[in-house]
Amino acid sequence: MTGVSALELRIPYRVAQARSRTGLAWVLAPLPSLISGLLLFGATSWGKEVWLLVGLTALAHLLAFLATERMARYPGQESWSLAGFNLLLFTLFLVAVLAMGRLYYSRSYLLVATLLAFLLLLLYLRGLPPARLALLPGGVADGLLRALGRELSPLRGLEGVEGVVADLHHLDPRALPLLAEAAFRGLPILHAARVYEGYTGRVPLELAEGLFALAERERGFYPLFKRAWEVGLVLFLSPLALLVGFLVALAVYLDLGRPVLFAQERVGLGGRAFKAYKFRTMRGAPREGAYAGEEEGRITPLGRFLRRYRLDELPQLWNVLKGEMSLVGPRPEQRVLAEAYAREIPLYALRHAVRPGLTGWAQVHQGYAEGKEETLVKLSYDLYYIKHLSFFLDLRILLRTIWVVLSGFRAK
Repeated sequence: MTGVSALELRIPYRVAQARSRTGLAWVLAPLPSLISGLLLFGATSWGKEVWLLVGLTALAHLLAFLATERMARYPGQESWSLAGFNLLLFTLFLVAVLAMGRLYYSRSYLLVATLLAFLLLLLYLRGLPPARLALLPGGVADGLLRALGRELSPLRGLEGVEGVVADLHHLDPRALPLLAEAAFRGLPILHAARVYEGYTGRVPLELAEGLFALAERERGFYPLFKRAWEVGLVLFLSPLALLVGFLVALAVYLDLGRPVLFAQERVGLGGRAFKAYKFRTMRGAPREGAYAGEEEGRITPLGRFLRRYRLDELPQLWNVLKGEMSLVGPRPEQRVLAEAYAREIPLYALRHAVRPGLTGWAQVHQGYAEGKEETLVKLSYDLYYIKHLSFFLDLRILLRTIWVVLSGFRAK
């Protein structure tokens, strides 16, 4: 076939995005509402009220399917939580519309239809066959091989292949005949960095790829919309946040005395420093430039509880309202450490292209980072977030944060 040996790569279709499945969602989404209608209302002629109920339910399920399909493009294995969250969200919207419009509805019908939609959505996410691709080793493709952690079989030809993966910035000239054959067959040629990102949720830290991550990020209206909906959500939840914050402050006062809060200088948007607020969790004042693991001996039992469930970070909602932070974004680093990393890591300053967040893509995947090696991994996650910044990615992070908080994932 060519002087370069291609390898057979099988990965989830949403990682490669070599083909769209949105059309399938349009076909599958109405089925649960129709089947539930036949089961509960019979096959005889339906009245206008039943048709309206079935039609609105089908619309709610379609929106849930499309939202889930969009969120599932980002790496992760929590298919059941994505399906459950979106179906619950759009079913609640449906119930609100039915209630406000004083329209006919059946609780048993909505329950059966939603359960059927949940099962079908799980099958849609998990049951599709993986994409079969040809992988050309070299450059970022070698990093993808290491991330896969398994050996791949050689390919004899391009029959049955849905695309070719290669590092287009480090391409062996001997691979050109294979790429030409793929073009003649109408197969997409996928840059290895894109597939690496889709599989790992990280951006390769080669200088060119890191700069492309910043250059290729979408600069639409979402940054303005992001600020609006995050502030709106904080204001909406402020009564609950103030109540919980008061209880936490009282517990910290009884445990450690005054003050109950401390402020630490962190680096934010554009490299500008700001004061981030947290509840105290340890005896004495925090040391500048110290990692969380180095302070372990000074953390009180109450402090460990607050850190496990991220309750110590509640005061940072004030930073969100002030515009210094976002709900979702790269976690703000201490100024001393950020300056040190910027001197050692060429791409480190790129993470300051967006506002830092209470939670972030790196936070829910890696947890806290200590030292240069872990910081490099965190940076690769942060650059992925900056490149793919979108409402659905933010929603995916918030959903996963709920699981992180409940499980206490790497809480320090």
